[in-house]
Order: sequence, then structure tokens, then C-alpha cells
Amino acid sequence: MKDYLEFFGFSDDPFKITPDSHYFFLSESHQEALSSLKYLVESEEGFAVIIGEPGTGKTLTVRKFIDDLSPDEVRFAYVLFPNLSPEELFEAILEDFGIKSEGETKNKLFAKLRDFLVNERKRGRKVLIIIDEAQNLPVETLEELRILSNLETSDTKLLQIILLGQPELEEKLNSQELRQLRQRITVFVKLRNFTEEETKAYIDFRISKAGRGNVKINPKTYGLVYKFSLGIPRLINILMERALMAAFVDSSHEIKPKHVERAAESVGLRVRKEGVSRNVVYLAVGGLILASLLFFAGTKVLEKNVRVEPVTQERKAVVIPELKTPEKGGEKIVYVSVPMLNMRERPSTDADVIYVLREGDELKVIENGPETWIKVFYSDGNFEIEGWVNGKYVRR
Repeated sequence: MKDYLEFFGFSDDPFKITPDSHYFFLSESHQEALSSLKYLVESEEGFAVIIGEPGTGKTLTVRKFIDDLSPDEVRFAYVLFPNLSPEELFEAILEDFGIKSEGETKNKLFAKLRDFLVNERKRGRKVLIIIDEAQNLPVETLEELRILSNLETSDTKLLQIILLGQPELEEKLNSQELRQLRQRITVFVKLRNFTEEETKAYIDFRISKAGRGNVKINPKTYGLVYKFSLGIPRLINILMERALMAAFVDSSHEIKPKHVERAAESVGLRVRKEGVSRNVVYLAVGGLILASLLFFAGTKVLEKNVRVEPVTQERKAVVIPELKTPEKGGEKIVYVSVPMLNMRERPSTDADVIYVLREGDELKVIENGPETWIKVFYSDGNFEIEGWVNGKYVRR
């Protein structure tokens, strides 16, 4: 490996598959995902869910989010292998927080966690629980998480939960058994594969972060990597790492299409006339996931619209308007200042979400409510609704 890195002049392996936030590719969609998670923390909503096929960047996105958290303001537990009963999950969470809890009943574990959350809130810190591969959680454990999310003081929630999972998690959350949990999810993000243009930008970004060196990429190489990988970030890494190795064997500083073809052959990928067989790709990625998890111990990616249940209204593309003065008649106009903002039936985070506003949406203020809440009216020309929003997340 040392000879390989020295040959290309790299200071680090640019296409390692272990999640490393230093190599986080900050596309517009990734930025939207990060902003949505930050909104979850700031607004003290209960649940966020990130769904994506294997290798689309769920773990890396959350890793970047974690790196940006202040340990003086937020504490978190990260659970990686969650095929656990409620008792086992509570034990894993407490262990991550440094609390001993061997062989105790579920009620005692729950009480310990509750006491910990209350003490952290008194210290002015928020608490997150992040669960990766959450599609493996049993239904009864997911239901316990819902109950756990009910913990609150007289004026604020004590806990927020982020679930990462494959599409099977969405199917599970849509089940009748978990309908109450589904109603608590206020941030719901779906990650998807890179486009061909993003694949090229991603490859260049990773090489640049590793020191650029003296490597050259043949222009045709980018398109071939995209065809073989379908824009799946983890598979792009695998193909590019093996293509670099093939070029190294050839003593070539240029990564050519033939090197990508050798890399694809080594992992059993074939390009058909109409594109890549998705079954073959996902089988390859599935095998690589296990390897990456073993190492891990130590989009266009994101759908342009963030879907939040139980709201079902379709959203049109929103253009952020220029700052306006109040309309005629002295009506007060404000604009949403965060990527997404929940409109609720009542001025409370416990009230049902009736609509999801986007950054730049123009709102007419109807009345002021308790604390920072305001009642607003929204219209896009075809649809009208009024409800309550937190005034901290609007601007004049």
C-alpha cells in the first residue's frame, strides 16, 4: 500500500470505504440533509429518519453531522449493530454514555436513562440517540423508542432520535404496528445515487483531499465508472481503488478506461447495452458492506424534497424570494429561514404536523402566540393553509 500511495503521490488512500468525514462530499443535497438534522436538534423535534440503499452515504452524512456538534451542548449515543431487544438496546445506549447497567430489568434501565437525560438537561446539554442499520430493529424495540421519546420536562423534550436504515426500514415504519411511531417522525430524508456529473465531481474531490499527487484521469474514465457503479458512492470507491491499483501495476499515472474495466471484472460487474444490472450491483455492494462494517469499529444523493409524515401535500419547487416589506393593509410578512419548518395545529411541538414549509416560503402573520410561536397563513396560489410555527425560524 505504501508503494502504491507513493507512486501516485498521495498522502492518504483517496478511495477507502470506511466512513471518514474528512472525505465527506458536500453537494447541495448533502448540505440540505445536514441542515435538516441541525434543525431537528435546534427545534427539539422528536424523530429523524434517513433512508437509503446500501452505499449511498447514510453513515457518512451522520458522521459529518456528529463532527459539527459541540460536546458542550450535545451528547449522543451511536448504536451500530441494532438487532437488539429493548433491554439490550437500553444497555447499549447506557454503555455508550458510560453508565454501567449489567443484568438489570427493563424498568431499571429505563429509569437510569431517564435520570441521565434529566441531569444532562440541567447541565444545559441536549441528548441524541443515533441508530445505524435501524431496519434490523425488532418492532417491539422500535415501539420502546417511541415511548422513550415521550420523556420530557414541563417545557421541553429530553431526547431526540435519529434512525438510519435501508428501504426495509420505511416498509417497517409503514406497518400498522408502528403507526404511532410514524406520526412522530418529523424529518424524513431519502438518499439516492449520484448523477454522472456528481460522480465525476466526487472522484475529483476524493483525489484532491488525498493530496492530488501526479495522477491523471482519462475523461472517458468518469463515465465508465458511473455506468458500472450506478452512482453508488461506496461502489465508486471500490472501482476507483482497484482501477488505481491496476494503473499502478501498469506503471501508469493515468487512470484509463481499461483500468476501470479490470476493476469491474474483479468485483463481477458487467455493463449491458441499456446499463448496469442493478441486481449485480447491489449484490456486490451487499458483500462490501460487511467488509466496511468490520473496518468501521474504530446524492444527486438526497431527494430534492424532504418528506415528512403524516403530511401528504405535494410541494412545488420554491424560489427564495427577495426580502419584501409588509403588503398593503399593514400585514406582517415573514420568510422561512431554515431548510424545512413544520406547521402545527397548535403552538406546541407535541401538536400534529399539518404542513411542511420550505426555506424562503412567504408567510403572513395572523397572531402572536405563547413564547416564540406565531400563527401564520401560507399560500402557493393553488393551496392555502394556516397554522402555528416557531418564530425563531423565520425572518422579516
